[in-house]
Amino acid sequence: MLLIMTECQSIFITRYGSPDVLKFGPASIPEPAPGEVQINIKYAGINFADTMSRMGLYPTRLNPPYVPGMEIAGTVSAAGDNAPSTMIGQSVVGICTSGGYSNYVNVPAGQLFIIDPKWLEVAAAIPVNYLTAYFMMIHQGNLRENETILIHGIGGGVGIAALQIAKRIGARIIGTASGMKHKQLRDFGIEDLIDYRTEDFRKRVLEITENRGVDLVLDSLGGKALASSYACLSEFGRVAVYGFSSAAKGLRRNYLKILPEYFGMPNFKPTNLMMKNKGAFGFHLGMIRHRKDLIRDYGNILFQWLEEGTISPVIDTVFTLEKAAAAHRYIADRKNFGKVLLSPES
Repeated sequence: MLLIMTECQSIFITRYGSPDVLKFGPASIPEPAPGEVQINIKYAGINFADTMSRMGLYPTRLNPPYVPGMEIAGTVSAAGDNAPSTMIGQSVVGICTSGGYSNYVNVPAGQLFIIDPKWLEVAAAIPVNYLTAYFMMIHQGNLRENETILIHGIGGGVGIAALQIAKRIGARIIGTASGMKHKQLRDFGIEDLIDYRTEDFRKRVLEITENRGVDLVLDSLGGKALASSYACLSEFGRVAVYGFSSAAKGLRRNYLKILPEYFGMPNFKPTNLMMKNKGAFGFHLGMIRHRKDLIRDYGNILFQWLEEGTISPVIDTVFTLEKAAAAHRYIADRKNFGKVLLSPES
């Protein structure tokens, strides 16, 4: 049987390291397998997990060389056997295991959401960031009206998603972000902001809440900072752990910086949680891809909220595909406010 290949342009991680290991070049992918469709990618989301993977720090990283990218939006250009041919020509958005930093990728049809073409750019910011926030805040964290949430990195992709979901719930919001992002965050109506570079966030949270603490913390920091996040909890408070950004300081992995953070993480003992009436849980979107039912249900809710105007993803910058290294540096320097995208179309 003749295998038909599609020529494309892709970004490869050639080895673990700084953004310099991201190389732009020609590639090819096979025709979609049974149940898959091929997508002509218009936008690919860059996630912090991509930078961690590039550095060799991500738990489920692939071995180089490979094409990174797990979040895509585009148009279906071909359908494999047992995939709906009616999807050809439709605008879609979804999550893939890898291969998103390209202009073509094959994805199981069931992992995609069909959307109005007018939403293609902003929709590329929804699958990873908004699903992550939704799972932590609603499915696991059970955040309710009038409760207080602390969102670390509130100016980033997941942070802004969490901010908008918290506002819909009617929760009080406290956020950490560099001072240069505070004005933009106040435009969202967020007043309780903490500059993590110059302030002790634990001390400030207790001041803001008059020593009560918060009901939910979204912690992307990990490391030693996780102990401070836990110390911010009120009675019946819970902390959601979904990252280890404290290990990703700089442009490449440095074990002299990583190991103190790793060994400084708190060890949550069940008996201690019981005696304090507090909770701690983790979330990793990549580990629940088999829960297509939940991803479909919650994704549909989020896209309905997009149509209603309840959520509105903030796109900071769109880099062309060949500028992926510059985009990674931009994120590593914490310059982005909202989502950073790649576009194969210049």
